[in-house]
Amino acid sequence: MALNSCQAAEPSALRLYVLDCGYMDMAGWEDFETFFGVPLTAVEKPAQANPCFLVVNNGNTLLWDAGLSDATPSEPFITEFGVMFSMPTKLRDQLELIEIPPQSIDYFAISHLHFDHIGNWAYFIHTDTFLQEAELQAALMSGNENIGYVEDTVREIAKFEDLILLDGDHDVFGDGLVTILSTPGHTAGHQALLVKLKNYGPIILSGDTVHFSEELTHEVSPVFNDSNQESIASLARLIALKTSLKGHLWIQHDPMQHQNRKLSPEFYD
Repeated sequence: MALNSCQAAEPSALRLYVLDCGYMDMAGWEDFETFFGVPLTAVEKPAQANPCFLVVNNGNTLLWDAGLSDATPSEPFITEFGVMFSMPTKLRDQLELIEIPPQSIDYFAISHLHFDHIGNWAYFIHTDTFLQEAELQAALMSGNENIGYVEDTVREIAKFEDLILLDGDHDVFGDGLVTILSTPGHTAGHQALLVKLKNYGPIILSGDTVHFSEELTHEVSPVFNDSNQESIASLARLIALKTSLKGHLWIQHDPMQHQNRKLSPEFYD
């Protein structure tokens, strides 16, 4: 599939909203280096933002990832993983503020099925949902052995009425402006998202292809990734695409990048 379609629609009505879907404070987390391959001191801030993103394209909508659950407390609390979680603002409230409540969204796409990306899955049971088939199969087979998957939640998503299983890239709206990119490595069926904004320029939403900007500097892949070889190849693909399109690579979890993004109800176009 060509990412630069000569028949792409006029992108002036394309908008991207950044939604705050939780925060994970990893300061003092003793397993940080075990997971990410670098010590806590190697990153500017040992924490992960957990945004969701809403794409509006000529009145059609796509939600990318669903963050932590809206039931997550607003104040930080310690989890079983030894990380502090919090969610001061709720996804539903942010969507309703811009008059696009969850039940009105046309499409839902999930970068991968780890718990911190699907917390509000229940809002989208009746929404057309894009997921790589390899991701669903890997998650169903993992049981609770993989720290990222929650078996019961994965099985509920597998029962979605309008689950659309992909095998590779997918042009979401059929106009070349918003493309799901197959980027296996972090998980077997991980995917990223390309949004070709007119004024700001193309944005690639990384999912967990990369977690921190410092990973690019240290040239490491987290040891808990499904495949180191595929992780390296997928990240190289996103970097090459960013360069060829003269675009932006948004590392979703990176806390320093996230603090400089404008949040909904503001938007990028």
